[in-house]
Order: sequence, then C-alpha cells, then structure tokens
Amino acid sequence: MSHLTTSKETPSADPQAESDPSGIGIDQVGIDQVRYPVLISGWENSPDRQEVKEGLFSMNVSLAADKRGIHMSRLLENLNHWEKPLSPCSMPTLLSEIREQQNALTASITCSFTWFIQRPSPQTELPAWQGIETTWHATIDDCGVGTTGYTLRIPVTTLCPCSRDISDYGAHSQRGWVKVTINWQAHDTIVAPQEIFEKLQHAGSAPIYPLLKRADERHVTMLAYEQPAFVEDTIRKAALMLRKDARIPGFTLHICNEESIHTHDAIASLSYTR
Repeated sequence: MSHLTTSKETPSADPQAESDPSGIGIDQVGIDQVRYPVLISGWENSPDRQEVKEGLFSMNVSLAADKRGIHMSRLLENLNHWEKPLSPCSMPTLLSEIREQQNALTASITCSFTWFIQRPSPQTELPAWQGIETTWHATIDDCGVGTTGYTLRIPVTTLCPCSRDISDYGAHSQRGWVKVTINWQAHDTIVAPQEIFEKLQHAGSAPIYPLLKRADERHVTMLAYEQPAFVEDTIRKAALMLRKDARIPGFTLHICNEESIHTHDAIASLSYTR
C-alpha cells in the first residue's frame, strides 16, 4: 500500500524568477478577460458620482529580455487591493504600483463597462436609462510618463442621402455607431466623457433614445430625414466637433453603419493629433 505525503509548507519554487537565455524582451504580458467588481468614477462632472460596476479588465506589463516570466497572480492582487474609485485620473497611480511590484519598465490597463445615463425622450421627456459602452485605458513607463483616457461607443441614426434623393417617398435609415478614443498625457486635465457623448450623439442624422412615444418617434424620424448623412458625412462631422475643443489633444474615430437594406456594414475611420 502506498502512502501519500503532504506538506503544509508553502512551495518555494519560483520559475518565473529564473533567467531566460533567449535575449528577447516582451512588450506586453499579463492577464485578459478578467471580470471584477470595481468602483467607477469620472463619467459625471460631480466628484460624488460613483457606482460599482462589473469591469472587464486587461492588465499587462513589459518583461525584460533576461527574465523568464512575470508573477501574474500579483496583477489580480493589485486589483483586489485597489480601494479607490477607478477613473482615467486614478489609473496612472494604480499602474505605478503594478509596474513597481513587477519590476517592469512599462504597464498598461484597460477596464470596460457599461455606464447608464438618464436619457429623457426628446418631446414627451419621459425618463429611461441608456447604456453607453465605455472603456478606461492607461499606460505608464518607469519615468512616470504615459497616457490615460477612454473609448466610448455612441449610437446614432443615419439616413441615406442617396435613398432620399432617388425615392418617390421615404428613405432607408439605420443604426450607426460612433466609436471614439481619446488619450491625454497622464495627470493632465481630462474632458469628462459625458461632454463627448453630448457632442457626438449629434454626429449622425439624429440621436438615438431608449424610449420613444409617438410624438418622440415623429420628431426623431423627421429630424433624420432633414439631416441625411453618409458614413463619410458622419465621421467628418464628428471630427469637426472634436477638433473645435482645444482641450482634446487628439482622437481616433471609427464609424459603423449597420445597413438596413444591405448585407454589409459601411465603415469609416480617421485619426487626428493636434
């Protein structure tokens, strides 16, 4: 009969700390698709506006050429020990802690979640909640230099100018998505995301609302008919809105129209640096 022996001692093996002979450094190594509760702030202008969200995290650090691996469990420990609200303004501090603990030159993090805003209907002003897909993201290096910012995915209605011009009556419209990414230098003053949402919801033919009564639906469809927009028109209008705001150092835009009479989507992208 065989006997299993067990030990209550903590294992001392640490293969991640071993040296690596390849001479190849790694830009990013870490963990992805981590779902974790987090206290979010930064969406609203009020500093007291904080909400617990389910965040979808990606956390990475660089790895020197002479090191075999990182301690991935420590990334989750950093996240678990973080007690402050997470926002683009606080993320560089969290990254500094991660970078120092991993003895890495650089560190990066993203946190995706859905922020809900009260969105009254345009005519009857009935309240309803609308979710805005949001991602905080930040990077930092060993000198404390890095970027921090966010990505928003904003729904709009777009009505086809060609369809309106060639049809005896009516025109096809579709839901469009304005995806915008903005980064600032770490510790710079950041434009609150609700300001960007308020601008870019008007980049298409009409805004989109979660709740519409008949009077609201009439208003939105007539507004869209009066403001037809190709995907090219939408991205240019969005870019002009952002370029007029001197607080925004640059941005990346991606527009997607989920075409209603085609089997394909229509897309457009551009980047701008002030």
